[in-house]
Amino acid sequence: MRGYEAAKILKDQGITIEDVKEEIAYRKETNALSNQPKNEAFMNMTLNEVLRISEMWDV
Repeated sequence: MRGYEAAKILKDQGITIEDVKEEIAYRKETNALSNQPKNEAFMNMTLNEVLRISEMWDV
């Protein structure tokens, strides 16, 4: 799934860019795996996928 498609899905679920940034910070600080997200909306997404969503949020 492309970053902008995933961003749209997350937006539709009520996720904000702040939630995305918080998940990125959490993953970087804890080295959390994709099955251990801080926010369940990001379940099974790799850090790279979450970063891509962040970059494509406003597209």
